[in-house]
Amino acid sequence: MRNILKLGLAFIFSFNITAATVESTWNDQYRKELSLYCAEDDILCQDVCNDTLVCKIPEETCHNCIGTSITLTYIFNYMGKAYLNTGVEALNGDVVELLKSGEFVTFSSRSIYNHVDNFNSMTLRSNFRKLCSDGTRYPVVMFNRSQENQSVSDVRFVFCDAGVYEMEFSNDLLINYDQSLEESLY
Repeated sequence: MRNILKLGLAFIFSFNITAATVESTWNDQYRKELSLYCAEDDILCQDVCNDTLVCKIPEETCHNCIGTSITLTYIFNYMGKAYLNTGVEALNGDVVELLKSGEFVTFSSRSIYNHVDNFNSMTLRSNFRKLCSDGTRYPVVMFNRSQENQSVSDVRFVFCDAGVYEMEFSNDLLINYDQSLEESLY
């Protein structure tokens, strides 16, 4: 009986997430939150907030998000170039676990943390839109937030209109860029 229960739970949490509209916003108390707007057949809002249609998750400010950190410079300069959508749909259990933990930071082209380009500039929007092949207007990218120092760490997911996908950081672009820069200097 116990094994059947475990198998059943594993089966439930292995389903991929259906489309939900996701926004990273600031509320009336000037606190950042991730807002999920779910369709009736979507389970994400139910799993995270026990509500079938709307879920608002507080998002703590990370320590290296304010100011001009090299991490944020990389995020906004290389989104859609070195930070890439793998095309693998994220498992519901993985996304729910991160959302419930609160140990995440989100970015979009409309992020106030952007100090690299103009707010919601055409270039920045284009770079973020490259992450979703379905034409998502404002993809939201989620990173882990370190428990030790409360700073941005690994990229995890991108929320697109068609679903949630795993992300990766490919430093091949940066290595090739550095090599071409060195070659042009000599």
